[in-house]
Amino acid sequence: KISSVVASVVGSARMKIRNEFEQRHHHTCLNRDSAVCDNAKCTSAAEDADVKNSYDSTLNSDIVEEYDENEGVKELMVIGAGPHALALLLRLLEPEPDFWSDEERHKRAEKTKLMKHYHDVYRHLKNLSRGPSYTLKQTKKTKKSSHPPLTLKDIRESSLVVDAHGDWMASWKRNFQNIGITKLRSLMNAHADPYDHRSMEYFAESNKRGHDLVTLKSLSQRDDKFRGPYQVPTTKLFHDFHDLLIKGYGIDSLVQKGFVRSINPVQNSRNIKEGLFEVKIDYGDKIKTYVTKRVVCALGPNFNKDQMWWEREINHKMSNISDNHNPKILSANEIVPWLETHERECNKKEHGEKPMRLLVVGGGITSAQLALKAKKSQWCESVTFIQRSMSLSRHFDVENHWLGSQRGKFLDSFWSLNMEDRAHHNMDARKGGSIPPDILEELYHKNQNSSGFEMKEEVEISDVDWKDGKFHVSLDDGSEIMEFDMIWLATGSQNHIDKYSCLHKLRETLSIETVHGLPVLKKDLSLVSTESNGDREVEW
Repeated sequence: KISSVVASVVGSARMKIRNEFEQRHHHTCLNRDSAVCDNAKCTSAAEDADVKNSYDSTLNSDIVEEYDENEGVKELMVIGAGPHALALLLRLLEPEPDFWSDEERHKRAEKTKLMKHYHDVYRHLKNLSRGPSYTLKQTKKTKKSSHPPLTLKDIRESSLVVDAHGDWMASWKRNFQNIGITKLRSLMNAHADPYDHRSMEYFAESNKRGHDLVTLKSLSQRDDKFRGPYQVPTTKLFHDFHDLLIKGYGIDSLVQKGFVRSINPVQNSRNIKEGLFEVKIDYGDKIKTYVTKRVVCALGPNFNKDQMWWEREINHKMSNISDNHNPKILSANEIVPWLETHERECNKKEHGEKPMRLLVVGGGITSAQLALKAKKSQWCESVTFIQRSMSLSRHFDVENHWLGSQRGKFLDSFWSLNMEDRAHHNMDARKGGSIPPDILEELYHKNQNSSGFEMKEEVEISDVDWKDGKFHVSLDDGSEIMEFDMIWLATGSQNHIDKYSCLHKLRETLSIETVHGLPVLKKDLSLVSTESNGDREVEW
């Protein structure tokens, strides 16, 4: 699933980048010393403050800015180091990638003989364990390919990946660990390996880890629009497999830790036929500007805290309390850093603080996982979990048919829509937050049988007051006022291009076309300018 996101892009782009690599002069390797950060949302509790203070202070500080005129132009800069960024880099390197469309892959899956032979997939896994010299070895066939892969030297010398944590999937792993997520929501064929969609399944089997592929028992095997697979990987299997990919392809030291200040289109004075971008990266002790031909924004959701209507007055009252050294109301991006720090502090103490009474506001899978996580923690006395609608039970973010054998046809229908209709179709398909059946069953079970846990559906907060060191919360269902020590607003995020500060400079120069706050994209996933006229190409 992840690999297919970049499948249509990488084939033509890879050949183009390859030719330019061969034509231009190579420069020295990247300096991979850790240094910076891109999104405060991804840092630890202590880092959050450090990053923000660093960003604010450097606006008027004496931190050195570097601009090396003699440094070569980068071919590619990737902002973010999550699963999608990883899938892109691996795809550029893989000598024999899977270029099939979703529709073709499903057709071939019904006849095993049309797929890559399982011996080839096992050989690929063995090569990954041996390292990049085996994984990236080219054959006569791949050398003659119309889309030859880039070499590892090409990637290391002329690309740069920058991320808040300075490592592949670090934010992803941190969130899974602190929330206590034991298995993924996505199926076992959703991973970043560009070679074959079955490789994680074969990895589990070859290492006698079949138990790490969890069968979704409540997923109907009589659904004509979805015929499997019916297994999801455990978190440990998923992480182990991707760690193998990262080392096997030789990109484990590629990511720099950095904060992207701005992306700025510049006049081309270097005798290069295409446009260039200046990307300014904050390294804490220095700010460095790079010039690159391409920028890939793999930033993920940006959680900007939009205060609830009752928060301003409450926060004003709380600001006058001298012992208010810890935040009492946490928004979505603040919960994991708080968990990480608080549980670490609790483990150091022989006797923890008085257990807290917690209110969790949400309705999606993460809010449900957080409520269950809190209930199992020693620091928590009770949890009340509320949501404004009835729980939507779904195995995946969307209905099953979007992942079934007819996925290709559904996507073709989606691409045929105009941009406005696509945005509405996307919202309708997701329908806000949803919760997998097994987690929802656990919530209902705890609500009925566990003291200290209450779940309320179709309710909202009608009033909040702060007195005597506690929140006094009224709900619109007419129930009695409840007292809480802390409130978690795990209500997800609404992505909007305005929330990404690194794009502000770019948008001052180029007018980016948007629909409901999301950028309009061309077939190659590049941004569309409102001034592009005939070059728009958005009807796929």
